[in-house]
Amino acid sequence: MKNRLLIFLSAFILLIGCSQEKSEKPTTPLSEQELQFEIYDSLVVDYLGNLTLMDINPAGNRYLLIDQNTEDILVTDQKGTILHQYNLSQEGPDQILGNRLGVAKFMDNEKYLVPGSKGLATYTLDGKRSDSFKPEFTGLSSLVIPSSQSHFVWGNQVIVQMPGRFSDLGQQGIDLQLKSKRLEMVDLNTGEYQAIIPFPQESKFNSETKEYGALDFYCSFTVSGDSLHLSFRNEAKIFSYSLKNLENPPLVKPIPIPNFQERNTDKKPTNGGFNARDFFLGSINSVLSLNQEELLISYLPGLDDETANQIISEAGSDFNKMFDEAGKLNKGGLVIFDGKSISKLIEIPEILGSLNKVKSREEIWFSLNFSEAENDYSVIYKTRLVNK
Repeated sequence: MKNRLLIFLSAFILLIGCSQEKSEKPTTPLSEQELQFEIYDSLVVDYLGNLTLMDINPAGNRYLLIDQNTEDILVTDQKGTILHQYNLSQEGPDQILGNRLGVAKFMDNEKYLVPGSKGLATYTLDGKRSDSFKPEFTGLSSLVIPSSQSHFVWGNQVIVQMPGRFSDLGQQGIDLQLKSKRLEMVDLNTGEYQAIIPFPQESKFNSETKEYGALDFYCSFTVSGDSLHLSFRNEAKIFSYSLKNLENPPLVKPIPIPNFQERNTDKKPTNGGFNARDFFLGSINSVLSLNQEELLISYLPGLDDETANQIISEAGSDFNKMFDEAGKLNKGGLVIFDGKSISKLIEIPEILGSLNKVKSREEIWFSLNFSEAENDYSVIYKTRLVNK
């Protein structure tokens, strides 16, 4: 649990219904639905390491994986046979541009894109760089989660979370909240970068008087069709934009999370960083699109000041103890959000580790929970959502 807390629970996803139920709308209100992930297939790879599945090509016959300990990238077929293995983090002509900002994703059947702190790069399946797109600003690698979904392709554009353009405004503060934009849109034809999406007027972070910490407004986003859905870590709202006209104000959808703990703005946040208390505020950790109507959201409600400060004080410098004790009380997980209500927490079998990839309600991939099994090979589990 402590690892999920430290990386903001990068796991996330959903699906429901058996094959007979596909054409039927659930009659039970979403807020009363009890769902679980059901394992029905797996990808077994003859490789010993901490593998996670980044993406599957459109044809469904090439799987792109990465060892989170070594940064080795593996390309396999649908049977798990390793076709290519290499490391793009090492110095050389094919090296990733800066630090990896998130998972790589296929552009087509034979090429994939890796987001880096110094630019985007595309690669062929054998690990040769085929193109690169560098910004005119210096990218930063602060507050980076390499397992996150940090970019999406929309036509000939790539939307990416790449910090750095507004570094002259600092990592936090009123100026940053009022003058910066959160994402970059990259034109793959021209290589031009364009900053998009300031803090929305409807967001608490668009404030001339209240300063927030950088961790508070770390954002997650997903793209569904022509819509972009954005969230900030310590604000229980979804901001939905039309990619065809980003100048239009977003549709704002409050997420009804009980007892969501927001920052006390009477106390100024740590300048340029964060402290232990920040980890136990309420957090929207990830947002994924299931379809045009529903999102899968990973969240933690957080702990109130008194409870959090007591745990921090009793743990002292023992961070393992701190996160273990907080995890016993800070109960969150994965839910479906339909724009108005959320489901009950989705039950996850103990054998499942981190959420890797969501392709549809009927195809959700998880890595192995290593604390529950020891193998001399790697397994990625294919699941679907069913009613309990």
